[in-house]
Amino acid sequence: MARREGPASTESDNQAIKSGWTMDDSKVLNNLTTLIALHRRLLFALKGQRNPARDSPFAAQLRNAERDVRNRIVSWQPLDEHEAHLKLEHLASYILATGTHLDAVEIKAICRSVERFF
Repeated sequence: MARREGPASTESDNQAIKSGWTMDDSKVLNNLTTLIALHRRLLFALKGQRNPARDSPFAAQLRNAERDVRNRIVSWQPLDEHEAHLKLEHLASYILATGTHLDAVEIKAICRSVERFF
């Protein structure tokens, strides 16, 4: 059975971002799975933007939120081998899906965080 992805963004997602929601306001900081789910939702929301104006405040908020969540995932210290694999799988999927790259500092941080599990 094919996995069904949700819509690019929901109205509640848009309202949360428009109202000034920040990562510090949530309880996702202590759960890698939730961080990854949030990152995916933000990526879908960004992709769902039709010709986003570079100066659009909403598009800028989406980009900033995505970057913040991605940085938290990159710096996440896995608690076990499962989390290490989950982190690597998500970041690899992110790179393949977006065509972007991680810089040398990010790669080094990722390697250091998972090395004890491999």
